[in-house]
This record gives sequence, C-alpha cells and structure tokens, in this order.
Amino acid sequence: MVRQYKIHTNLDGNDNEIIDLTDGKIRLYQPSDLGIVTNTNIWSSQGLGVFGDTAISHPSMDFRLETFGDSLEENYQLMNEFVSKILAQKYVTIEYTSEMGTFYADVKLAKVSKTEGYGQNGTFSETISFDVINKWYVYEALTFKSFTEGELTETSKIYSNSRYAYTDTTYTYYSEDNAERFSKWLIKEGIFSFVARLTPSNSKTNTYGLRFLDEQANEYTSIILNLTNKPDYIQLNSDVNDEYYQASTANTIVNMFSALDFQKLRTRIFKKGTMELINLDSVEMNVKRKVDFV
Repeated sequence: MVRQYKIHTNLDGNDNEIIDLTDGKIRLYQPSDLGIVTNTNIWSSQGLGVFGDTAISHPSMDFRLETFGDSLEENYQLMNEFVSKILAQKYVTIEYTSEMGTFYADVKLAKVSKTEGYGQNGTFSETISFDVINKWYVYEALTFKSFTEGELTETSKIYSNSRYAYTDTTYTYYSEDNAERFSKWLIKEGIFSFVARLTPSNSKTNTYGLRFLDEQANEYTSIILNLTNKPDYIQLNSDVNDEYYQASTANTIVNMFSALDFQKLRTRIFKKGTMELINLDSVEMNVKRKVDFV
C-alpha cells in the first residue's frame, strides 16, 4: 500500500481540519526519520560497565513538500495557506498510515524552505521540518455507560482503528449488590492523555468525575469536579499541553478548572488498572495510547 500522511489542525477539537497530504494538491514525501533514539547511562570503571536508566526520544522529522496546483498563482496560494494554517495552531498532529496501521504524532513546525515555483505550472519543491511533542500513539474512541440491576445495554465499548473495529455487547445480570462494579474500564499500559465527554447522572451530590485505581485496586488519582448544580455534560482534556475542564448547561459553556478536587488529582500519568465512573450515566472518550516504534 502507499503510505499516507494527513495533518490534523486540532485533533481533539470540534474545529479540527484534516489536510490530505497524500492525494491532495500539497503532498509529503521522503520522511527523514520516523524512528527512535535511545540514550542509556552506563558507568564504566576498569573495563567493567554498569547499566543505568534508558530513555527513549524521537528525532525531528523532515519531509519533502511539493505542490500540485494548476498554475503558478495557485501554487503560491497553496503554500501560503498551508503554512499559515500550521502557524496559527499551538501544534498540529501528523496522521501516518502504513502496513502496520494508523499512528499519530503531535508536532510543531520548525522550518519550511521557500524557493521559487518551477516548470510550466510553477510547482514548489521544498523541505518542511517538525519538532516532536508526542510521537507515536494510537487514537481510540471508547464509550462507557453505568448499569442498573437487570439492565441490558448495547455498545458498552467501541474501539476504532484503521486495522480493526469491533463492539462488545454487555449482558443482563440479576441480584447484583454492587452494580457500580460493571461501570469500569480496564486500563492497559501506555495511556498518556484523553479527551472525554461526561454525562452526569441524577445524584444526591453534585460531584462528578472519574476515579483511577492501580492493579491492587488502590486509588492513585481522580478527576473530580465539585459543582453547584448538575450540568448537561462535562467536557475535559487531560493533555498537559491542552488541558481544560468545562461544564455545559443550556448551551452555555463555563470553565470549571476551579471546581477540580486538587487533593485527589495527584498525577496525570495513568497506570495499568481500572477507571471507575463517579455519578455519571455515560462517558465518551478519545484515548491516546503511546507507541514507541512504528
């Protein structure tokens, strides 16, 4: 298959624009380095070595960029609009599809060359460079719902990926004393951020959020909002580069960062274990799972 590239101007946002860089009028070719760099601390004495920590990093990426406009004027316009869109963003996301699947990298524009259009149509052939923020990860869409006794709920979990798509269907259960135990998500390793839309349930308290437990069922962090009133929904982004906590009521969105329970928000690093819903009917999440090498 032909390896494909796209750029997302705001992957986690509703205003995200996708730029096709494989079949569009601007295309990327010949990436310089999609790999990794490892740095290991090694102490040596008298010819004997002792291993220390190993850190993985990702080098900057360079691409050849070409325009395919029908005229010199269109090629100038394509270049200017493309670079302006990227510069207007805090960072952008490269979507890379190969035989292995689809992967994402958050990057910041570092450099783009500018020569002159050549040939009959004035095509540009330039070099564009990106500094790496997060590289690489897969992007999964998940949905969770709280259960009540004797309830049958479909589409409890949905995975979406270019390589597969499947749906788990939950089952009816009876005489369950702890229905909340079904409102959990088993977390695998590698989750480093997510965007979520939380739908509050009818509760005696206006405390809503997510609770995270390690493999020994010990709570190590929680994202809890202590609100005055029940909102229609809560939207949050745990990414430290684009973090927000918002509540929406009657189409009015309010920043609720001050309503966070900071005593419970101990870390933004998610461990292998489980996530529990706190006074929520449902949660829709877009999850980023780290992949070191693609």
